[in-house]
Amino acid sequence: MVWDGIADEAIRADVLVSEGKIEAVGDGFAGDRSLDVSGLTILPGLIEAHAHLCFDATQGWRATYDSDSSHRMLLRMAANGRKMLQAGITNVRDLGAPTGLAVELRDAVANGMTEGPRLIVAGAPITTTGGHCWFMGGECDGVEGIRKAVRERVKAGVDVIKVMASGGNMTPRTNPFEPQFTVEELRACVGEAHRLRRKVTAHAHGIAGVRVAVEAGVDCIEHCSFTVPGGYEFDRDLIRRIADEGIVVSPTVSIGYRRWPDDGLRQKRAEILSEMLASGCRVVMSTDCGIPNVPHEALAAAMDVFAEATVSRPVDVLRLTTSRSAELLDLKDRGTIEPGKLADLLVVDGNPLESLLDLERVRMVIKGGETLSMVS
Repeated sequence: MVWDGIADEAIRADVLVSEGKIEAVGDGFAGDRSLDVSGLTILPGLIEAHAHLCFDATQGWRATYDSDSSHRMLLRMAANGRKMLQAGITNVRDLGAPTGLAVELRDAVANGMTEGPRLIVAGAPITTTGGHCWFMGGECDGVEGIRKAVRERVKAGVDVIKVMASGGNMTPRTNPFEPQFTVEELRACVGEAHRLRRKVTAHAHGIAGVRVAVEAGVDCIEHCSFTVPGGYEFDRDLIRRIADEGIVVSPTVSIGYRRWPDDGLRQKRAEILSEMLASGCRVVMSTDCGIPNVPHEALAAAMDVFAEATVSRPVDVLRLTTSRSAELLDLKDRGTIEPGKLADLLVVDGNPLESLLDLERVRMVIKGGETLSMVS
Protein backbone atom coordinates (compact mmCIF):
# COMPACT_ATOMS: atom_id res chain seq x y z
CA MET A 1 0.00 0.00 0.00
CA VAL A 2 1.17 3.54 -0.79
CA TRP A 3 0.05 6.70 1.00
CA ASP A 4 1.16 9.71 -0.99
CA GLY A 5 1.19 12.31 1.81
CA ILE A 6 -2.03 13.97 0.65
CA ALA A 7 -4.97 11.59 0.08
CA ASP A 8 -7.34 10.31 2.73
CA GLU A 9 -6.56 6.70 1.85
CA ALA A 10 -3.62 4.56 0.77
CA ILE A 11 -3.72 2.79 -2.58
CA ARG A 12 -2.26 -0.41 -3.97
CA ALA A 13 0.62 0.67 -6.15
CA ASP A 14 4.33 0.40 -6.87
CA VAL A 15 6.83 3.25 -6.62
CA LEU A 16 9.47 3.62 -9.32
CA VAL A 17 12.65 5.38 -8.20
CA SER A 18 15.40 6.64 -10.48
CA GLU A 19 18.51 8.67 -9.62
CA GLY A 20 17.32 9.44 -6.13
CA LYS A 21 13.90 10.73 -7.16
CA ILE A 22 10.43 9.29 -7.60
CA GLU A 23 9.85 8.65 -11.29
CA ALA A 24 6.35 7.18 -11.20
CA VAL A 25 3.64 5.68 -9.00
CA GLY A 26 1.60 2.90 -10.59
CA ASP A 27 1.55 -0.83 -11.31
CA GLY A 28 3.87 -3.36 -12.84
CA PHE A 29 7.27 -1.78 -12.34
CA ALA A 30 10.08 -4.34 -12.14
CA GLY A 31 13.83 -4.42 -12.30
CA ASP A 32 17.03 -5.90 -10.94
CA ARG A 33 16.83 -3.80 -7.79
CA SER A 34 13.14 -4.30 -7.04
CA LEU A 35 12.20 -4.49 -3.37
CA ASP A 36 9.21 -6.58 -2.37
CA VAL A 37 7.27 -4.76 0.34
CA SER A 38 4.00 -6.62 -0.10
CA GLY A 39 1.72 -6.28 2.91
CA LEU A 40 3.53 -3.17 4.14
CA THR A 41 2.71 0.55 3.88
CA ILE A 42 4.92 3.03 2.03
CA LEU A 43 4.68 6.70 2.97
CA PRO A 44 6.84 9.82 2.69
CA GLY A 45 9.72 10.20 5.12
CA LEU A 46 8.68 12.10 8.24
CA ILE A 47 9.63 15.71 9.05
CA GLU A 48 10.55 16.84 12.58
CA ALA A 49 10.26 20.63 12.73
CA HIS A 50 11.93 21.28 16.11
CA ALA A 51 14.87 19.24 17.38
CA HIS A 52 17.98 19.67 19.52
CA LEU A 53 20.53 17.11 18.39
CA CYS A 54 23.06 18.37 20.95
CA PHE A 55 20.88 17.44 23.97
CA ASP A 56 20.65 13.91 25.34
CA ALA A 57 16.95 13.82 26.39
CA THR A 58 17.78 13.09 30.05
CA GLN A 59 17.20 15.03 33.25
CA GLY A 60 20.97 15.52 33.41
CA TRP A 61 21.16 17.12 29.97
CA ARG A 62 22.91 20.26 31.18
CA ALA A 63 25.74 18.38 32.90
CA THR A 64 26.26 16.38 29.71
CA TYR A 65 26.19 19.52 27.58
CA ASP A 66 28.69 21.36 29.81
CA SER A 67 31.10 18.42 30.01
CA ASP A 68 31.15 17.70 26.28
CA SER A 69 34.12 18.75 24.20
CA SER A 70 33.13 20.11 20.82
CA HIS A 71 34.33 16.85 19.24
CA ARG A 72 32.22 14.70 21.53
CA MET A 73 29.18 16.94 21.06
CA LEU A 74 29.45 16.61 17.30
CA LEU A 75 29.60 12.83 17.66
CA ARG A 76 26.56 12.94 19.93
CA MET A 77 24.66 15.05 17.42
CA ALA A 78 25.51 12.63 14.61
CA ALA A 79 24.40 9.65 16.72
CA ASN A 80 21.10 11.31 17.55
CA GLY A 81 20.58 12.08 13.88
CA ARG A 82 21.10 8.43 12.97
CA LYS A 83 18.49 7.37 15.55
CA MET A 84 16.02 9.74 13.95
CA LEU A 85 16.74 8.49 10.45
CA GLN A 86 16.30 4.89 11.57
CA ALA A 87 12.87 5.88 12.90
CA GLY A 88 11.87 7.14 9.46
CA ILE A 89 12.53 10.84 10.11
CA THR A 90 14.28 11.92 6.95
CA ASN A 91 14.17 15.69 7.53
CA VAL A 92 14.99 17.55 10.75
CA ARG A 93 14.96 21.25 11.63
CA ASP A 94 17.59 21.64 14.37
CA LEU A 95 16.72 24.82 16.28
CA GLY A 96 19.46 25.10 18.86
CA ALA A 97 23.08 23.96 18.89
CA PRO A 98 26.48 25.62 18.68
CA THR A 99 26.46 27.23 15.25
CA GLY A 100 29.64 25.72 13.85
CA LEU A 101 28.71 22.18 14.88
CA ALA A 102 25.20 22.40 13.43
CA VAL A 103 26.49 23.67 10.09
CA GLU A 104 29.28 21.08 9.96
CA LEU A 105 26.90 18.19 10.64
CA ARG A 106 24.37 19.44 8.08
CA ASP A 107 27.09 19.61 5.43
CA ALA A 108 28.61 16.26 6.42
CA VAL A 109 25.24 14.57 5.95
CA ALA A 110 24.66 16.34 2.64
CA ASN A 111 28.10 15.27 1.40
CA GLY A 112 27.62 11.65 2.44
CA MET A 113 30.34 11.73 5.10
CA THR A 114 27.90 10.46 7.72
CA GLU A 115 24.43 8.95 7.69
CA GLY A 116 21.60 11.10 8.96
CA PRO A 117 18.45 13.01 8.07
CA ARG A 118 18.55 16.07 5.85
CA LEU A 119 19.11 19.01 8.21
CA ILE A 120 17.84 22.57 8.35
CA VAL A 121 19.86 24.38 11.02
CA ALA A 122 19.58 27.59 13.03
CA GLY A 123 22.79 27.33 15.02
CA ALA A 124 22.89 29.15 18.35
CA PRO A 125 19.57 30.91 19.03
CA ILE A 126 19.73 34.68 19.38
CA THR A 127 19.08 35.56 23.02
CA THR A 128 19.68 38.39 25.46
CA THR A 129 22.65 38.47 27.83
CA GLY A 130 21.88 35.71 30.33
CA GLY A 131 18.76 34.85 28.32
CA HIS A 132 17.29 31.49 27.43
CA CYS A 133 20.00 29.12 26.14
CA TRP A 134 22.72 31.76 26.52
CA PHE A 135 25.23 28.92 26.93
CA MET A 136 25.01 28.09 23.22
CA GLY A 137 26.82 31.34 22.41
CA GLY A 138 24.04 33.53 21.02
CA GLU A 139 23.89 36.48 23.45
CA CYS A 140 23.27 39.99 22.14
CA ASP A 141 21.47 43.17 23.22
CA GLY A 142 19.76 46.10 21.54
CA VAL A 143 18.69 46.79 17.97
CA GLU A 144 22.20 46.94 16.51
CA GLY A 145 23.26 43.91 18.52
CA ILE A 146 20.45 41.78 17.15
CA ARG A 147 21.12 42.90 13.58
CA LYS A 148 24.77 41.93 13.96
CA ALA A 149 23.78 38.57 15.42
CA VAL A 150 21.66 37.83 12.35
CA ARG A 151 24.54 38.75 10.05
CA GLU A 152 26.95 36.52 11.98
CA ARG A 153 24.66 33.52 11.57
CA VAL A 154 24.10 34.10 7.89
CA LYS A 155 27.87 34.42 7.45
CA ALA A 156 28.31 31.09 9.24
CA GLY A 157 25.82 29.44 6.85
CA VAL A 158 22.63 28.82 8.85
CA ASP A 159 19.35 28.11 7.06
CA VAL A 160 16.97 29.86 9.46
CA ILE A 161 17.26 32.42 12.25
CA LYS A 162 15.94 31.45 15.68
CA VAL A 163 15.34 34.12 18.31
CA MET A 164 14.28 33.67 21.93
CA ALA A 165 11.27 35.98 22.23
CA SER A 166 10.63 34.82 25.79
CA GLY A 167 12.58 33.13 28.55
CA GLY A 168 12.56 29.36 28.85
CA ASN A 169 11.99 26.68 31.44
CA MET A 170 15.38 25.04 30.89
CA THR A 171 17.45 28.13 31.66
CA PRO A 172 17.47 29.25 35.32
CA ARG A 173 16.96 32.95 36.03
CA THR A 174 15.01 33.57 32.84
CA ASN A 175 11.28 34.30 32.77
CA PRO A 176 9.27 32.14 30.34
CA PHE A 177 6.20 34.34 30.83
CA GLU A 178 7.75 37.64 29.71
CA PRO A 179 9.41 38.89 26.50
CA GLN A 180 13.20 39.01 26.29
CA PHE A 181 13.28 41.51 23.42
CA THR A 182 11.18 44.55 22.60
CA VAL A 183 9.01 44.73 19.49
CA GLU A 184 11.55 47.15 17.99
CA GLU A 185 14.40 44.72 18.56
CA LEU A 186 12.51 41.77 17.11
CA ARG A 187 11.46 43.85 14.10
CA ALA A 188 15.13 44.61 13.52
CA CYS A 189 15.87 40.88 13.66
CA VAL A 190 13.12 40.08 11.15
CA GLY A 191 14.08 42.93 8.84
CA GLU A 192 17.76 41.99 8.74
CA ALA A 193 16.98 38.29 8.28
CA HIS A 194 14.56 38.95 5.44
CA ARG A 195 17.09 41.26 3.78
CA LEU A 196 19.50 38.34 3.81
CA ARG A 197 16.81 35.89 2.62
CA ARG A 198 16.39 34.01 5.87
CA LYS A 199 13.18 33.40 7.79
CA VAL A 200 12.82 33.96 11.52
CA THR A 201 11.32 31.56 14.01
CA ALA A 202 10.70 32.77 17.55
CA HIS A 203 10.72 30.72 20.75
CA ALA A 204 7.74 32.00 22.76
CA HIS A 205 6.08 30.28 25.70
CA GLY A 206 4.39 33.10 27.59
CA ILE A 207 1.46 34.79 25.88
CA ALA A 208 3.24 38.15 26.29
CA GLY A 209 6.17 36.78 24.28
CA VAL A 210 3.79 35.44 21.65
CA ARG A 211 2.19 38.87 21.30
CA VAL A 212 5.57 40.57 20.84
CA ALA A 213 6.61 37.98 18.24
CA VAL A 214 3.38 38.46 16.29
CA GLU A 215 3.69 42.24 16.44
CA ALA A 216 7.24 42.02 15.10
CA GLY A 217 6.15 39.93 12.10
CA VAL A 218 8.12 36.73 12.66
CA ASP A 219 7.62 33.90 10.18
CA CYS A 220 7.12 31.10 12.71
CA ILE A 221 6.51 30.70 16.44
CA GLU A 222 7.93 27.75 18.38
CA HIS A 223 5.84 26.35 21.26
CA CYS A 224 3.28 29.19 21.03
CA SER A 225 1.93 27.82 24.30
CA PHE A 226 0.10 30.91 25.63
CA THR A 227 1.36 30.35 29.17
CA VAL A 228 0.79 32.64 32.12
CA PRO A 229 1.83 31.99 35.73
CA GLY A 230 -0.17 28.99 36.91
CA GLY A 231 -1.60 27.96 33.56
CA TYR A 232 -2.69 29.14 30.11
CA GLU A 233 -4.55 32.15 28.75
CA PHE A 234 -6.98 31.45 25.94
CA ASP A 235 -6.82 34.42 23.54
CA ARG A 236 -8.98 33.60 20.53
CA ASP A 237 -8.33 36.99 18.90
CA LEU A 238 -4.56 36.44 19.03
CA ILE A 239 -4.95 32.96 17.54
CA ARG A 240 -7.01 34.41 14.69
CA ARG A 241 -4.37 37.06 14.07
CA ILE A 242 -1.68 34.39 13.87
CA ALA A 243 -3.85 32.56 11.32
CA ASP A 244 -4.71 35.69 9.33
CA GLU A 245 -1.07 36.78 9.07
CA GLY A 246 0.07 33.34 7.96
CA ILE A 247 2.54 32.83 10.80
CA VAL A 248 3.55 29.19 11.04
CA VAL A 249 3.01 27.51 14.43
CA SER A 250 5.39 24.80 15.61
CA PRO A 251 3.65 23.62 18.81
CA THR A 252 6.26 21.10 20.06
CA VAL A 253 3.81 18.44 21.21
CA SER A 254 5.68 15.42 22.56
CA ILE A 255 5.34 12.11 24.30
CA GLY A 256 6.27 14.05 27.44
CA TYR A 257 2.67 15.36 27.54
CA ARG A 258 1.55 11.94 28.75
CA ARG A 259 3.56 12.51 31.93
CA TRP A 260 1.72 15.73 32.78
CA PRO A 261 -0.63 15.50 35.79
CA ASP A 262 -4.25 15.50 34.68
CA ASP A 263 -5.08 18.68 36.61
CA GLY A 264 -6.87 20.63 33.90
CA LEU A 265 -3.77 22.23 32.36
CA ARG A 266 -3.35 19.45 29.85
CA GLN A 267 -6.95 19.92 28.72
CA LYS A 268 -6.48 23.68 28.42
CA ARG A 269 -3.42 23.20 26.24
CA ALA A 270 -5.40 20.77 24.08
CA GLU A 271 -8.17 23.35 23.67
CA ILE A 272 -5.66 25.96 22.49
CA LEU A 273 -4.15 23.52 19.97
CA SER A 274 -7.61 22.61 18.69
CA GLU A 275 -8.53 26.29 18.33
CA MET A 276 -5.36 26.91 16.33
CA LEU A 277 -6.30 24.16 13.89
CA ALA A 278 -9.93 25.27 13.68
CA SER A 279 -8.87 28.88 13.04
CA GLY A 280 -6.70 27.89 10.11
CA CYS A 281 -3.28 28.35 11.68
CA ARG A 282 -0.47 26.98 9.55
CA VAL A 283 0.74 24.18 11.85
CA VAL A 284 3.78 21.90 11.49
CA MET A 285 4.53 18.83 13.57
CA SER A 286 7.31 19.22 16.12
CA THR A 287 8.39 17.75 19.46
CA ASP A 288 11.38 19.72 20.84
CA CYS A 289 13.17 16.37 20.98
CA GLY A 290 16.36 16.26 23.00
CA ILE A 291 14.86 18.00 26.02
CA PRO A 292 14.25 15.80 29.11
CA ASN A 293 11.92 12.84 28.50
CA VAL A 294 11.59 13.56 24.79
CA PRO A 295 13.75 11.05 22.86
CA HIS A 296 14.90 12.09 19.42
CA GLU A 297 13.26 9.10 17.74
CA ALA A 298 9.83 9.42 19.46
CA LEU A 299 8.03 11.41 16.76
CA ALA A 300 5.45 8.69 16.09
CA ALA A 301 4.39 8.60 19.75
CA ALA A 302 4.15 12.40 19.73
CA MET A 303 1.90 12.26 16.69
CA ASP A 304 -0.40 9.91 18.59
CA VAL A 305 -0.47 12.40 21.49
CA PHE A 306 -1.29 15.23 19.08
CA ALA A 307 -4.17 13.27 17.52
CA GLU A 308 -5.60 12.45 20.93
CA ALA A 309 -5.29 16.04 22.21
CA THR A 310 -6.92 17.63 19.17
CA VAL A 311 -9.32 14.79 18.28
CA SER A 312 -7.68 14.65 14.85
CA ARG A 313 -7.77 11.74 12.41
CA PRO A 314 -4.46 9.91 11.98
CA VAL A 315 -4.31 10.99 8.33
CA ASP A 316 -4.56 14.66 9.31
CA VAL A 317 -1.59 14.35 11.69
CA LEU A 318 0.32 12.39 9.04
CA ARG A 319 -0.17 15.31 6.66
CA LEU A 320 1.21 17.72 9.27
CA THR A 321 4.33 15.55 9.50
CA THR A 322 4.85 15.14 5.75
CA SER A 323 3.27 17.26 3.02
CA ARG A 324 2.12 20.15 5.23
CA SER A 325 5.48 20.55 6.99
CA ALA A 326 7.27 20.33 3.64
CA GLU A 327 5.05 23.09 2.26
CA LEU A 328 5.37 25.40 5.25
CA LEU A 329 9.12 24.89 5.68
CA ASP A 330 9.78 25.55 1.98
CA LEU A 331 10.90 21.97 1.30
CA LYS A 332 9.29 21.83 -2.10
CA ASP A 333 11.15 18.73 -3.29
CA ARG A 334 9.91 16.39 -0.56
CA GLY A 335 6.97 15.50 1.70
CA THR A 336 4.89 13.58 -0.85
CA ILE A 337 5.19 10.51 -3.04
CA GLU A 338 4.80 11.88 -6.57
CA PRO A 339 6.98 12.13 -9.65
CA GLY A 340 9.88 14.53 -9.33
CA LYS A 341 10.08 14.48 -5.53
CA LEU A 342 13.05 13.14 -3.58
CA ALA A 343 12.76 9.42 -2.95
CA ASP A 344 12.65 9.75 0.86
CA LEU A 345 10.39 6.90 1.91
CA LEU A 346 9.36 5.07 5.04
CA VAL A 347 8.08 1.50 4.92
CA VAL A 348 6.19 0.20 7.97
CA ASP A 349 4.34 -2.89 9.05
CA GLY A 350 0.67 -2.02 9.56
CA ASN A 351 -1.44 0.95 8.51
CA PRO A 352 -0.57 4.34 10.07
CA LEU A 353 -3.78 5.78 8.64
CA GLU A 354 -5.57 3.64 11.21
CA SER A 355 -2.99 3.68 14.01
CA LEU A 356 -0.19 6.24 14.15
CA LEU A 357 1.79 3.95 16.43
CA ASP A 358 2.27 1.64 13.44
CA LEU A 359 4.91 4.20 12.42
CA GLU A 360 7.08 2.64 15.11
CA ARG A 361 7.03 -0.69 13.22
CA VAL A 362 9.73 0.40 10.78
CA ARG A 363 10.76 -2.14 8.18
CA MET A 364 12.72 0.05 5.80
CA VAL A 365 13.94 3.62 5.41
CA ILE A 366 14.91 4.96 1.99
CA LYS A 367 16.65 8.30 1.57
CA GLY A 368 17.40 9.67 -1.87
CA GLY A 369 16.60 6.29 -3.34
CA GLU A 370 19.11 4.42 -1.17
CA THR A 371 17.93 1.82 1.33
CA LEU A 372 19.42 2.78 4.69
CA SER A 373 17.66 0.57 7.18
CA MET A 374 15.85 -2.72 6.91
CA VAL A 375 14.36 -4.89 9.64
CA SER A 376 13.46 -8.51 8.88
